[in-house]
Amino acid sequence: MKTSSNSFLSQLIVGLPLAVFIVFFFSYVLNVAWFDDYESLSGFFLEFQKAPTWSEKAYWLFLPNNEHRMVTAKLLVLATYYLTGELQYVWMQALANLTEVFIWVLFLLAFRRMRLSLWYFLPVTFFMFQPQHYLLTFLTNAGLQHEPLLFFAFATLFVLAKGTPASAAGALVLAFITTFTMSNGMFVWIAGGVILVLRKRYSFLLIWGLAMALAIAGYYYHYPSTANGKSFSKFLEAPQLSLLGFFTYLGAAFDFFPNASAPWRYILPTLAGVGLMTIAVLWFRKNIWPVLLGYFRTTGVSSVPDQDRFVQDFLLGTALFLLANNTIIAVLRPHFGYHVMLISNYKLYPTLFLCVAYMAWLSMRRDYARTPKWLIPASVLIYLGLYLAYFPIVEDRRKNLLTATFNQYHAGIGLGATRGSFLEPYIQRNFMTPLEQGIYNPPIHFFDPVLAQSAESQAVSLQTQETATYYLLTQPDLTVPRGRNSMLLLHVKSKERSDQYLIPFQALPNTGRNPFRPGVGGKAELPKDMLRPGSYELQVLYQDGTTLKRYPTLNKLSI
Repeated sequence: MKTSSNSFLSQLIVGLPLAVFIVFFFSYVLNVAWFDDYESLSGFFLEFQKAPTWSEKAYWLFLPNNEHRMVTAKLLVLATYYLTGELQYVWMQALANLTEVFIWVLFLLAFRRMRLSLWYFLPVTFFMFQPQHYLLTFLTNAGLQHEPLLFFAFATLFVLAKGTPASAAGALVLAFITTFTMSNGMFVWIAGGVILVLRKRYSFLLIWGLAMALAIAGYYYHYPSTANGKSFSKFLEAPQLSLLGFFTYLGAAFDFFPNASAPWRYILPTLAGVGLMTIAVLWFRKNIWPVLLGYFRTTGVSSVPDQDRFVQDFLLGTALFLLANNTIIAVLRPHFGYHVMLISNYKLYPTLFLCVAYMAWLSMRRDYARTPKWLIPASVLIYLGLYLAYFPIVEDRRKNLLTATFNQYHAGIGLGATRGSFLEPYIQRNFMTPLEQGIYNPPIHFFDPVLAQSAESQAVSLQTQETATYYLLTQPDLTVPRGRNSMLLLHVKSKERSDQYLIPFQALPNTGRNPFRPGVGGKAELPKDMLRPGSYELQVLYQDGTTLKRYPTLNKLSI
């Protein structure tokens, strides 16, 4: 391999996507808990806070939530609280995303041992710091589960690949942490065991196996039974879905058209998954297969430089860990619908596999130029394309979360529960209790300025359609503004209670020649199950920078 050429310009450009990602995160993150957060995070915190003894506190710390023991996530919740004095979801999510940066650092450290120009590392940075896995970036419970898990798993395999006694002890500690971060962290023991067998580290392999048994036994001690029966039944009923799903999920980083309809959306990721698996198999054949062929020979086996062996072991371990997780998703998740193969909060796994496959491809090449001329523009195009495809989704999700927070505060519903379900009072309690304690400050007053505006003299019209599950209200005259805090809103106010609801309007498609120009008017879907019986007044709110307007309507709803 050629000597690296690491100019200041290459260092600057490699770090640029990370800087953009940080700005992107702090521009769109909200101090809001959503759905699972109320059980796993705020619910845990309130019970931990009330527990009178340390043994009871430990019980809540290790109690499974959302089918997983989430000890690391809960410790990060406590750390955030004791450092800030609040249940501060912005900083919880920032800590989760910081572990993704740590994964990037591990890739960089492994890449430096390949002795290549830093320009070749640029695609890894572009692949990792883009908005495709936005639900991990902005959804606290998902972020605190998956991102630390992946970091600790990669750190375990990175340290284990060093092959020293000190690193072996560190790998054991990290593997225990990985196991209790999330259940699929147990695959790190298998991946690590393969590395130890491959390198004939038998004495430590015995210790590794005993530690694995201890960790798994501890994880499942007093563990409630899992409910995967339907998932296995679906697999036995339609195994072809899991086979296709394996490749679709493996190539999910190539989901460039998130708004495309099925089956067209799945074609490119599935083909990409086949391509990435081909690269992995070719790399295995070139680098690992010769080791296996000479496994029981003591002579005539070519030696591998230590730093090349380290890169091989790290790439092998991380690839095996990611493929094991990929298989579990492909087998267990089609029960929930094939779309789960491309769901955002699972996408960091295939993104990291893309990075591993790319580094494996680099390690097989020998014709290196000083700079990878075609790789840089290709990476930039993919990076910009992903931001163009996913940025509007992130922006709309932020608006939906702001209105859902308003609805939860003013009507006791909005942040994940269904009216009348057991979750309705549970989420409301876990929302209001820390709020009343002064340790949780969600943006409940975000819309106060526009609501305080005097009503415009001219009413706007709303066209109402009713379906079995929601009211579809179309407003044909006002343009839906784009922007971080710009929106057109349906305001629904009860005549009998203090209940108020806000629903964002979605822009109608443009019927003109310019597809990039927004259409005039918008539509809002008001779920019926949000509303209690009674009569409701409807208004339209317009918020765009300093322009705030409140329009009356002649429409009313009766439930």
